[in-house]
Amino acid sequence: MISYRRMGARFDRLRRLLLRKLAIDDLRFVEIECKKRVLPEEASELKDWLQGRKGVKHQKSAYFFDQFLDTPSFDLLKAGASLRLRYKRNGTAVYLQYKGPGFVKDGLLYRSEFSSGRLDRLVREESHHDIVHFTDTSVAEILNRHAGLEMGAAMRRHLGGSMVRRITSGPILALYRKEKFEVDLGSAFLEPSLDRVSAFHIAKKGLHALSTFCEFENEIKADGGSLAAKFDHMDEMLKFNAAVEKRFDLRREPLDKYHRCASFFARDR
Repeated sequence: MISYRRMGARFDRLRRLLLRKLAIDDLRFVEIECKKRVLPEEASELKDWLQGRKGVKHQKSAYFFDQFLDTPSFDLLKAGASLRLRYKRNGTAVYLQYKGPGFVKDGLLYRSEFSSGRLDRLVREESHHDIVHFTDTSVAEILNRHAGLEMGAAMRRHLGGSMVRRITSGPILALYRKEKFEVDLGSAFLEPSLDRVSAFHIAKKGLHALSTFCEFENEIKADGGSLAAKFDHMDEMLKFNAAVEKRFDLRREPLDKYHRCASFFARDR
C-alpha cells in the first residue's frame, strides 16, 4: 500500500489536481470518502463488525430526510451535482447543502461540499407540498442570505447563474437511518457510517416509491477542513477501507445518493 505521509511533492500534486478538477478556490470544502453498496442482509453483520473493531467508537443512530432539488428538466442530475434540503431534528432544523461534480482516484471519491446556515425562517408547518416554499423564496435568495460566499460562488461556477435560478422543484425525497462511527487519528478522524435509505419520487398523484438500499461510507475529516491533516492520515483511511473489503464482499458505489435515488426514475424517463 502506498504511504502518503511526508510526501510533500505528492501533496502538492493533489492540491493542484483538486483545484483544477473541482473548480473551487478553498480546499477546506473538499469531501474525501469511499462508498460501498451493502446488501440488506449484510448490514447487521457489518454494523456488528464496526462496533467490535478496536478504535472504532459508535457516535449515534440518526434519523433524518433529504429533499433533493433540481430544475424541472433535471439539469443538476445531468451535470453530476446535487443540491438538497436536509431536515434534521424531526424537520425543525433545515439546511441547504450542495455537492459539486467529483471524481474517483485510488478508490476514493473527491468532490466539493457546502452547507448553508440553518433556514429557520423558511420552514412552514402543515405544508401541503414542499416544506420550503419556492413560491415564497428561491435557491438564489437562500444563497444570498443564508450561505457563505464560497457556496454561491461554487454553484454559479459549476452550474451557471441561469441554472441556479431555474432550480424550482424538489422531485426526490430520501429518508435515512444512519449509524455513525468515529475513529480518532489525532489531527484528523475517520467517520465510517452505515446508511439505510428509502427514496421516493414526488409525483402529481403523490409519493412513488423508488428504492430502499444500504450503503457503507467512510469519510476522512479534520478540524477546520484542513486538507493537509486529511492527507497526512490518508494511508490510515486506506488501511481501514482495506480491512472492510477483506471482511465483506462490497461493491464500490459509483453514484452519490441523489443520482442513485434518481437512477430508477431517470431510466423510466
